Amino acid sequence: MTTGRGTTKRGTRRPTAEERREQVLEAGISVFAEFGYHATKTADIAKRAGISQPYIYALFDDKKTLFLACLQRVREQIRDAFTEAWRPGDTPEQSLMALGRNYHKVLANPDAPRCQLQGHAASADPEIRAFMRRGFMEASDMVMEMTGADRATVVRFMAAGNLLNLGTVLGLPPEYTHMTP
Repeated sequence: MTTGRGTTKRGTRRPTAEERREQVLEAGISVFAEFGYHATKTADIAKRAGISQPYIYALFDDKKTLFLACLQRVREQIRDAFTEAWRPGDTPEQSLMALGRNYHKVLANPDAPRCQLQGHAASADPEIRAFMRRGFMEASDMVMEMTGADRATVVRFMAAGNLLNLGTVLGLPPEYTHMTP
């Protein structure tokens, strides 16, 4: 029972809708990463988030909306890692190296790249495919704009990032993911 001020009679504060939404997104990233879009049940996400399944539908219209929100969260983590690493005045090569080093922060939680890969796997759905395509192009364009690198160099950088994603989720030894000549 609540007192009407967001606390229970026992004095504990009730999470806000935004805090619950964050819990659902974190749980969703983890569950979608593990089971993929089609095999994930919203009941499993609710259980992991510590809420009732109907509450998910108070926060998100449907499972696809939740999946896209989870993919957006991963996209934001990548963008934030790149933005945090970039320094004005660096050469394109220095900038790309800094962005790549900072990308390892995203890879520290293998659920993030795994969830992103699940987005690619679900791209038979036109809405998911459009979302993933737009995100890839936006990230590529952002890296090109930030670093001043040419398109071909950014394409290689993005390819290396996808290789790092695979290496992370497969647990590959470093010699299989480092692209040195």
